[in-house]
Amino acid sequence: MDHQMMNMFAVPLYRSSLKRAFTAEEVRFFQNELRDPVLSISNSSSKNKNVLGAAEMQKIRAVLQEDLDNFFGIVFNTSNDVQLKITQSWLTSSVKGQSHHAHTHPNSIVSGVLYINLAPHDGISFYRNEDNQWYELLRKEDSYYNAYRYFIQTSVGDIVLFPSNVQHGVQQVTENIERVSLSFNSFFSGEMGREEFSNKLRISLD
Repeated sequence: MDHQMMNMFAVPLYRSSLKRAFTAEEVRFFQNELRDPVLSISNSSSKNKNVLGAAEMQKIRAVLQEDLDNFFGIVFNTSNDVQLKITQSWLTSSVKGQSHHAHTHPNSIVSGVLYINLAPHDGISFYRNEDNQWYELLRKEDSYYNAYRYFIQTSVGDIVLFPSNVQHGVQQVTENIERVSLSFNSFFSGEMGREEFSNKLRISLD
């Protein structure tokens, strides 16, 4: 039977890299910020939720903003005078036996992760929203159309950007390492909508 399968309305997933090792100053900053972490559901995070505001992080912030600008240009491709700006940012730490539960990031458009330390076979998992699925079928084999989980393997220095409303999480750490990552959110800053449709809006983020 002749047929054609097409994918509609793709969910964008962006991967880049810092393309350099972390400096001694940056490593000291990570260590200091995680010295007295906040306990989460199944791992820990920095008390500081604006780590990219620190002087030591400005070179990293510039790279992350450049990737965010690139993502925005490719995916949104808008004629509005608007961009995505980084809002909150924090460090996350997980040790052997810990994980990061599936979650989304409210009040954010695009979220990102920079990987600082992780095991050789590690990364991030994305999950299909099955809240409204009223049937269950056993899968013979996962595909783009039926898979529940989509796993991206990452390395130290990798940067991953994704829509903030997509569920994501981290499987349990099974090796004797401290898994460390830097996460951040973003939101629109600038002019949106159209005056003639009465939906013009200007948002200014510091």
